[in-house]
Amino acid sequence: MADGYHALVGIAAGSVIALSFRVLGMLLWGIVGILTARTLSVDERGVYASAVVVTTAVGGISSFAGATGYFVANRKRDAGEVVGNAMVMAVPFALTVAVAAVLSGPLIGGELGRIVTVSGLLLFPGIIRNTQTGVILASNQLVRYNVVVNLPVLTGFAFLATWVWWLDHRTAESALAAWTSAQYVALVPLLWWSPAWLSWLRRHRPSPALMRAIVRFTLVTGLGGIVGFLNYRIDLILVVSLDSREGAGIYSSAIAVAEALWLFSSAIAMASYARVARVDRAEAARVTATAVRHTLLVVVIGGIVTALVAPAAVELLFGRDYRDAATPLRILCLGTAMFAPQGLFSNYFTNQLGRPVIQLLLAIFALSTSVIAGVLLIPHYGTEGAAWSTTISYALSGALAVGLFLWLSEARLSDLWRVRSSDVASYARLVRDIASGRLLAGVRSEVRD
Repeated sequence: MADGYHALVGIAAGSVIALSFRVLGMLLWGIVGILTARTLSVDERGVYASAVVVTTAVGGISSFAGATGYFVANRKRDAGEVVGNAMVMAVPFALTVAVAAVLSGPLIGGELGRIVTVSGLLLFPGIIRNTQTGVILASNQLVRYNVVVNLPVLTGFAFLATWVWWLDHRTAESALAAWTSAQYVALVPLLWWSPAWLSWLRRHRPSPALMRAIVRFTLVTGLGGIVGFLNYRIDLILVVSLDSREGAGIYSSAIAVAEALWLFSSAIAMASYARVARVDRAEAARVTATAVRHTLLVVVIGGIVTALVAPAAVELLFGRDYRDAATPLRILCLGTAMFAPQGLFSNYFTNQLGRPVIQLLLAIFALSTSVIAGVLLIPHYGTEGAAWSTTISYALSGALAVGLFLWLSEARLSDLWRVRSSDVASYARLVRDIASGRLLAGVRSEVRD
């Protein structure tokens, strides 16, 4: 019981901060979603949501976040050195993307051309921010990391509320322009937190060997991220193509609510990111298995509750025009619950084993499954077909991830799902430690580490 409790507390201490900020982030994204649903037409919101989702994901994928985090946490390289070398590559790349978008927009012409231009400009702050957040997270600076991650959403809400709602510019193009402007403003805090790598660059020359290693790692994680993102959002893209823009607007609301189920699992993955990379392989497997077990316990219960209240929740949050999102939301609850541990397995494969190719292959398998199922189901069943294609993809790829984890570690299948009496006792003890303040001491220790 003691070992199980210590494992739980080791995860919970860091997760307290992560979960608090994840709740804040979810609320912020939810408020932004409600604002755009109330101010934009359903089809305009479908265009806006698709553009933001794509550019936000591409900004993270095309940054060096995964590589910089790995070299700091697992390889124990100096944070200033790693970020300095990464930024030497990231800044010119981000500028090139922005310039290409500005030049290509007029060539495309019309509303689509303007959307492309603004979307390209939106990529620059995402690439710069994410290149630095990888090291912040690897250094276990959870407060700073979450401020950097959540501030763009808060700033984005302020700009959208002013430009779209108050000043009445209610088009997808106007909303995207307001969001993009906010992302540049939200880069300002990094000016205070950048002296470490700027100071390193003033004293040293960039290391070609380290830059090559970062690029090699990023090519795999980036490709895996692209494929993984497409797997997360290919259903929305297929709905736009095979159903309608209105369907995309409705389906995006179902996705937003269903993916809130990942709140707990993503907080644990965030808090255990540095821990899993630093400890030995057996301990990393034990921490991962413990995290998966507790994640499934919480997410399954949350999925059942969400499915029960889906119709009322959708109409309350987004309005009567979105009531058709209730059925796909119920279907997605099943898929997101099964896929919730994926981030924890990714930590083990990438940060502990240093084998991001495993995550890439899993993402390719999931994407292929989702596309095949989506093409077969969406033309006949619309948004419900999209939800089922995603659920099928999540179930099969999740099962494959479990199999690979068990093969590459010493964990047993029962370690991932069987709730033990020690788990229940650990929760009771955890509550007592929270009440007494002992857990807060553990949180402070996690932050210092």
